[in-house]
Amino acid sequence: MQTLRTGYIRQIIISSIFSLALIVTALVAGMPGVFAQEKDLAPEVQLDLLVNSATKSMKAGRWEDAVQSFEEAMKLGVSLPGEFHFLYGKSLYKTGSYEYALSSLTIYLTLVGREGEYYEDAITMVVDAENKKKEETRRTSESKQQKIEAASETEDGMVYIKGGCFDMGDIFDTGASDEKPVHTVCIGDFYLGKTEVTQKQWKDVTGSNPSKFKCEDCPVERVSWINIQDFIKKLNEKTGMNYRLPTEAEWEYAARSGGLKEQWAGTNDEEKIGEYTWYGYTAKGHTHSVAGKTPNAIGLYDMMGNVWEWCSDWYDKEYYEISPSKDPQGPSEGHNRVIRGGGWRSRDKGLRTTDRNSFLPTSKKFSTTGFRLARSP
Repeated sequence: MQTLRTGYIRQIIISSIFSLALIVTALVAGMPGVFAQEKDLAPEVQLDLLVNSATKSMKAGRWEDAVQSFEEAMKLGVSLPGEFHFLYGKSLYKTGSYEYALSSLTIYLTLVGREGEYYEDAITMVVDAENKKKEETRRTSESKQQKIEAASETEDGMVYIKGGCFDMGDIFDTGASDEKPVHTVCIGDFYLGKTEVTQKQWKDVTGSNPSKFKCEDCPVERVSWINIQDFIKKLNEKTGMNYRLPTEAEWEYAARSGGLKEQWAGTNDEEKIGEYTWYGYTAKGHTHSVAGKTPNAIGLYDMMGNVWEWCSDWYDKEYYEISPSKDPQGPSEGHNRVIRGGGWRSRDKGLRTTDRNSFLPTSKKFSTTGFRLARSP
C-alpha cells in the first residue's frame, strides 16, 4: 500500500515514537504489562493501530473485521485522511453494505478529487454499488409484493402467512443484548389473527370481561398466559379448530410483513409510526378499537402498540445463541413467557419488531397486555 499523505506520515512517525516511549517507560517502571492498554494511548496512536489492524484484515479478506476497526477509529474524534474513507468504503462494499459504502466513497472523492490515488477504483465501486443498491431495492419490492399477494384473510378473521426464511433479531443494531445474535430462521406456513383478540370475542367464549378499558372492539387485556390457554381450549372445543398462540419466531416474521427488513411493523420511518398504531404519543392513556390504524404489508393490524401480545415461548435472554434454524419453539422451560409488540404506553424503542420482553405466565394485572391467535394449516 502506498504511503499516506505527508501530514499523516508525520503524524504516524510522531505517534510511533510516542508508542515506543510508552513501552520503554512501562519496562523501566516495572509495570505488570509490557504494553500499555490501548485505551490509555493518545487518540493519534490508537488511530495508527486501528488503521494497521484494518489494513491487515483487508489483506486477509476479513472485511467485517476491517469495518469494525475503521468504525472504532472513527469514534476517536481525530481528523481522518482521504485514504481512510476510501479503505473504509471499500470494506463496506465488500460486506454488501452498499448504501454506507457509497457515503464513505463519496467523502473520499470529495476530499481528493481526480488527483486521488484511488480515484478510478472509487468511481468504479460507486457505480457498482449504485447498481447493486437498485437491484437490492427491486428484489425487496418484489418480495414485499409477493408477500402481500400470498396473504389472504379467512372467514374466522385469520390471515394466511406463507412461511420462509429470514434473519431474526436486531438487524438494525438498535436493540438490547437479548436480540442478538441475528440468526437465520425458517418457519412453515401458518395463520395469524388479523387483529388482537377483542373483549367481545373473549366474553363470547368465557362469559366475562377482565379488561380495565371496557370496549367491545378493543383488545382484551389483563389476561394472563394461563388464562389464555383456558380460553383457547374452550374456543377449540367450541369451533373444532386448532387455535394457539404464535411462537416468537412466527410473531416477528409476521410483524415484519413476512420477514422483510422493517424496524416497526409496516414501516422503517419513525415519523410514520403513528399511522400504524396507538402508542405513547397517540393513545391518550388507554387502548383503542382494533383495526383503527393502517395494517402492515400483509394485512395485520396493531402488530405494535395497543397491547403487548403473549407468545407461546418461554423467555430466555440468551436463547438466540442456541436457537434452531427451523421452526424454533423457544426454551423447554423457564420462568417468564415472551411478550411482543409494545402497548399503548410504549415509546418508539419498545415498538420495534425485534424488541423482546416477558412476564410471568400467571400475571394478569396489566392493562397493557393481550394477545392474538395463531393456528397451523
